[in-house]
Amino acid sequence: MEQGPYNYGRDHEEDESSWWGGNKKNKNQGDAAALYAQLREQFALDIDRQTEILTARTDQATNAVLSTLEGLGERVDTVARNVELLLNALRDQGVREAIDTGRATSDLHRDHLPLAETYRTLVTQSLRDLGRLLCPKEEDEGRTELARRRARAVAHLVVLLFHPLDRPMSSTQEEVTARLRELGLATEVPGFRGQFPAVFQRASELREGVAGLALPAALDFETDVTALPADSHQPWEQQADDARPEFLIAPAYVVGGDRPRSLSLPVVFLTPVAHR
Repeated sequence: MEQGPYNYGRDHEEDESSWWGGNKKNKNQGDAAALYAQLREQFALDIDRQTEILTARTDQATNAVLSTLEGLGERVDTVARNVELLLNALRDQGVREAIDTGRATSDLHRDHLPLAETYRTLVTQSLRDLGRLLCPKEEDEGRTELARRRARAVAHLVVLLFHPLDRPMSSTQEEVTARLRELGLATEVPGFRGQFPAVFQRASELREGVAGLALPAALDFETDVTALPADSHQPWEQQADDARPEFLIAPAYVVGGDRPRSLSLPVVFLTPVAHR
């Protein structure tokens, strides 16, 4: 069908309108894309800037923490040095008092003082605990009988662990345990098995320390406890004032040389008044 002038003009007008509308739409899309790109770039810049700020703050905080820890470490070191100086001063004072009272007479004796204190502590604390474990209470056993049996167990431990004092330990832990078992003591209880290794180690170190000193030292097993006055022994347990020594548990730590000195009191079991 042949188009007339009218139809042609209308179609031409529609084509022109479509072209302008499409061009405007394309322009709007371009502007949106440009705006999106701009916003995206700005957002990325903001993130980078905030990251730098947070990183800087983190570095500052980290440096502050490290500085504080460094200062704290210096203060701890200072306190440790002061404590060491104080302990040295107290030890020196103890040595001076020991020399003044005649318990220690020279610098050679001085080296024995901490060893004698270790010996006393092992006997009165560690071996006392082991004695309780090795001697559980028996049925119908009285308090005094139980205390005596446990004290004798400690006396056996002293001999096995500390004699001779000035020589390194020659027995093994297993051999000492076997000897205690032969004496009828309860070496299989968990408490004893857990505590004895540490005590054995400390006893070994004590004997090595004594063996390495110039002046010899020994335990005075020859003491006649029945003749000891009240102020020359340490009771194993507190008893009445008129209780008397029954047997020796731990001998005195004696340093030899030209002027022998006892650096610890003998520990004795006292017979209760009711059982005399």
